[in-house]
Amino acid sequence: MKIPAVLPYTALWTVIVLTTVFWNCIDGSCNVKVRYERDAAFDGVVPTPAWYYINSIPNLSFASCTLACFQSVSVCIGYLFSSQLLSCKLLRTFLTHIDENGSYVGGNWEYRSRSENLSLNKSVTASSNFMDHFLDHYLDFKWSYLVDGITNAHGKFATWYEPYPWATIDLARYSIIKNVIIFNRVDDHGDWIHNLEIRVGNSSVWTEMTTCGTYPGPSETGDIIVVDCRPSRYGRYVTLKIVKLNYITDDSNNNVLVLEEVVVNGLYV
Repeated sequence: MKIPAVLPYTALWTVIVLTTVFWNCIDGSCNVKVRYERDAAFDGVVPTPAWYYINSIPNLSFASCTLACFQSVSVCIGYLFSSQLLSCKLLRTFLTHIDENGSYVGGNWEYRSRSENLSLNKSVTASSNFMDHFLDHYLDFKWSYLVDGITNAHGKFATWYEPYPWATIDLARYSIIKNVIIFNRVDDHGDWIHNLEIRVGNSSVWTEMTTCGTYPGPSETGDIIVVDCRPSRYGRYVTLKIVKLNYITDDSNNNVLVLEEVVVNGLYV
């Protein structure tokens, strides 16, 4: 008879613990038992052979360690960071179970993978779909083309003409967003991208999201636009929206959002 009382309490405690872990980790300040490794075999043992590392950098913050991996001239696949020692080790190869016979350098090392394309083949929704309004079999516009990994193809992502068109990418998991790379259309009308704002959030509701960055434009045909989130933002949803009426064409102030591809770079939490 006591089981019904125990189960809700256990479930509630689990939620509290998970929530605490999430908020403690979102800024990179996780304790030793919270791991980010891609390889589940990593257990805090830091290998000693030099060939694992590109280099080791002392007196470095977590954010600076992340940036160092991004900017490394060598191929940095990830890094080890110690918040206790403020030490950063850039990795040239993944850690495996073979490393278990290595020595402990510190008791609070964390493994982080290099930032990756979080948006590839994820779910996309938008304010409208061009194909729903224009019946032309020679045209090919689908929401999925926004994140299919193809940056120069006949098919494109396109909304219909409207005042404030938008597109939302569901990353499927809470993530730390570093930047958003926008591949503008390569055929024509490249100047249609202007006053573009990018927001990130745990909700896909625009007013509940936080601004990552903006692009004033207007763009040019074939442009590759990089919008950095400064500081990095976190959330599951990324929305791109034109936030001002059209001042470029005579389409009754309406805009249309047409893009080849969007790449959201960051780290899964």
